[in-house]
Amino acid sequence: MGWKIIAAAMAGYLLLLGRSAWKQGEFRQFLRSLAIVAILCALLAGTVALAMLLDGA
Repeated sequence: MGWKIIAAAMAGYLLLLGRSAWKQGEFRQFLRSLAIVAILCALLAGTVALAMLLDGA
C-alpha cells in the first residue's frame, strides 16, 4: 500500500513538472532529462542485479 502512495505522488509530481515545462516551452528538454534519469536508474538496477547473480554463483 505504501509503495502505491509513493508511486502516485511521484507520478503526480512528474505531471506537474511536465505541465510547467510545457508552459515554458521546455517540454523537449524535460523529456530528454527524464529519459536520462530513467536510463541511469535502469543501469543501476542492472548493475545490482548482475552483482546479485554473480554473488550467488
